[in-house]
Amino acid sequence: MSAGLRVESAPDAAALTERIVERLIGVLRRAQEDGRIPVLVLTGGSMGKASLAGIAAHRDRGLVDWRRVRVLWGDERWLPAGDAERNDQLADDLLFGSVDFDPALVHRVAAADAGLSLDDAAAAYAELIAELDRIDLALNGVGPDGHLCSLFPGRDDLLRDDDAQPLAIAVRESPKPPPERVSLSFRALDRVERLWLLAAGAEKAPAIARVRSADDPEPLPAGRARGTVETVLWADEAALGRN
Repeated sequence: MSAGLRVESAPDAAALTERIVERLIGVLRRAQEDGRIPVLVLTGGSMGKASLAGIAAHRDRGLVDWRRVRVLWGDERWLPAGDAERNDQLADDLLFGSVDFDPALVHRVAAADAGLSLDDAAAAYAELIAELDRIDLALNGVGPDGHLCSLFPGRDDLLRDDDAQPLAIAVRESPKPPPERVSLSFRALDRVERLWLLAAGAEKAPAIARVRSADDPEPLPAGRARGTVETVLWADEAALGRN
C-alpha cells in the first residue's frame, strides 16, 4: 500500500532545510524510543548537501543516538573512494565529522577502485537492501528533469518496477556526469515507509508541477515514487512556482 503525496512548504531553501531536519530528528528519535535502529537513506544534490549540514548544526541533534542509526544512500556515483563527487564523501565532509555514527551501520556503495565491477557493486548493494526489515525514511532530491536517485526520465531500463527488477541497479550513460552510477530501484523505494522529495529553486518548478499533477500521462520518476506510510514533497516557494 502506498501513501498519497502531501506538500510541505517554506519561504526559501534555508527555512525548508530547518523544517526537514526538525522532522527528520523527530522520526529517528521516535523509532529509537520504540527500541529500533532506524534506517535512513541519504541523498546528494543541493538539498542533500543542505540537509547534511543542517543535521550537523541543528540544536536538537543530540536527541538522536546517531550511533544507533543505519545509513544508506539512494544512489552513488561510480568513482574512486574519497572523490569529492561521491555522495558518501559529501556526508563525510558535512555530517560524519560532526556527528558520531557507528561505521558498521554506515553502508556505502563500493567505490570504483574497490576491485568490483559496476554490476557487482550494484548486486552487493541489492543484497544489503534485501536484508533490511524496513526502511524508515528516505531523502530524495528532485532534479530539474524530475529524476530521483539515479532514475532518469525516458530510461525504461531504469524505471521498471516489476518483481524481477533488482533492489539496486547499475546505471550507465547517465545524462548527468559521471555516466556510471549505482541506484536504488523503484522496487527498493517501494519498501520505504516515509519517502520525502526535496526541491528548492525556480529551476525545479516545471518538474514539481508535474510531480504534483494527478493526471500526468507520463509521470516523472519523482512523481512515481510513493512511501508506504507517507510521501512528502518538501519544496520552497520558488520550486512551487509561487515567486
